[in-house]
Amino acid sequence: MPATSERMRGLLAPFPGWVRLLGAAALVAELVVGLNLATGTGGTVTAAAPVPAPTPPTPVTPAPAPTTPTPTPTPTPTPSSGLVVTRIGEGTVVTLPRWPGRGSRSIGRVTDPRTGLSFAELGSPWRRSRPIGDGPIKDGRYNLRQTFATETYGPDGDRQWWADLDSQHLWSDLDAGDSLYDAARAMLDHKQEGSFPAGTTGRDLASQPVGHGWLLARMMRMPPSPDGREARQELSVAIAVDTGRKRPAVLWITIPDTHRRLWPDVHTVVKSLKVT
Repeated sequence: MPATSERMRGLLAPFPGWVRLLGAAALVAELVVGLNLATGTGGTVTAAAPVPAPTPPTPVTPAPAPTTPTPTPTPTPTPSSGLVVTRIGEGTVVTLPRWPGRGSRSIGRVTDPRTGLSFAELGSPWRRSRPIGDGPIKDGRYNLRQTFATETYGPDGDRQWWADLDSQHLWSDLDAGDSLYDAARAMLDHKQEGSFPAGTTGRDLASQPVGHGWLLARMMRMPPSPDGREARQELSVAIAVDTGRKRPAVLWITIPDTHRRLWPDVHTVVKSLKVT
């Protein structure tokens, strides 16, 4: 610190020493206050109000892109779609199986003048072939029928099951399509639906050309009978034949499994079939 000058010592001489000390203290205090004001220190410091943290933005969930609904497949209608049938498709050739045994013997030929079909007449146990109006079943659809009762059943023994060999024109009310295969298929479907018990299922065994026609063979599987019928399966064959007339002729043969020994009769009739 610099020494005090002579002039300053002259000015301070009249004051007592305590005054000089008090003044020095006041000077020091002023210096301290001045320094505090200059530096911004000292005094009460009020804390700044806290700045709230920014609120995070609410995430925006993007709307799902519109989707095109998947169309539900629509079943393609098929002929007699209510039937349960394992089919051999048109164009596939599967030949008629051969069954053991000799079957019935042939006792001649019969000719149906309305359809133009000629085929073997079968011997016992088959009844003689006759116009349908003379047979035990009269429905106005058939021209010729050869038949026999395969069993009698029921609580009172008043029901019968039959084997049949019939000739007719394809019925006009059947959906016969455009081919002989379609005509034979329409006849088998109609028979399965209307001539067998509810719940009967079918499995095609053969599909093949025969002369001027087409043959379809189907095994009909029937549910158990509450009336005691023994037959559970039946071999049914439809042969649609082009005779040159407006509608094809159809030969229908059906024999239950109670008489499976006669299933070879189908081959006898097929081999004998001719168009007159």
